[in-house]
Amino acid sequence: MEDIENILLKIQDNTNPQEINDILIKLSKNSNEKTLIIVDFFLDSLNATILNKIKLNLIFLLGTIGRVTVLNRKYLNFLVDSYFDSDRWVRHEIMQAFLVILENHEYNNEIYQIIELALNEDYLPIKKSALSVLMILKELPEKFVLSLLRVLDTNNEEIVEMGLKILKRSVQTGEELYEFLNNSKVYTILKKSIVRVLILEYFDSISELESFMEKINSSKWEKEYKILCNTEINSFQRILKKKR
Repeated sequence: MEDIENILLKIQDNTNPQEINDILIKLSKNSNEKTLIIVDFFLDSLNATILNKIKLNLIFLLGTIGRVTVLNRKYLNFLVDSYFDSDRWVRHEIMQAFLVILENHEYNNEIYQIIELALNEDYLPIKKSALSVLMILKELPEKFVLSLLRVLDTNNEEIVEMGLKILKRSVQTGEELYEFLNNSKVYTILKKSIVRVLILEYFDSISELESFMEKINSSKWEKEYKILCNTEINSFQRILKKKR
């Protein structure tokens, strides 16, 4: 690969975004800690107009560097700040970069905030990437458990499967599910689709469902949420009885 200093000389006076993007793509194929010299030039010296046109490939390059070396706060801050003023393709690339980088880095509140925003994106690739990032977390903060319930409100089977897999790391049984929903009125997040997914995942028998329903009916939940859960539970019970 061409010497980094020579590459830097080539890009210092280059104002052609396409040519710069080509250089970034080549660098990404064999990046290392020295490649940060190039990143530093773009972050410190390049005008905002050109930077926006090369941001996608610059973020991809940072991800490849973060795979082999620990990045300092400057680069992580760039990724976080870029999430707020970029289109969905760049936001998706940021989540992909975090997926690689955070295997070797510690999380901070700003990164948690970005992941939470990504979970609520309408663009499915970003949502999937955010879930993939959560899968590598050693511990799942409670606020993400709440977000996972919202994630389950979808027809996308892959999203549901990923969301449930992460959720069950923190909420493992039907009893724990009730306690979780009952705590701080988490149940107010529930929708029909979410209830159905939870029932299918957490309950295998009519007796377990009846116990769950009794707890809900004896709770202080608002009537609309009791009706919602009872309706879905009754429907599932009928299905179970037919299978007997």
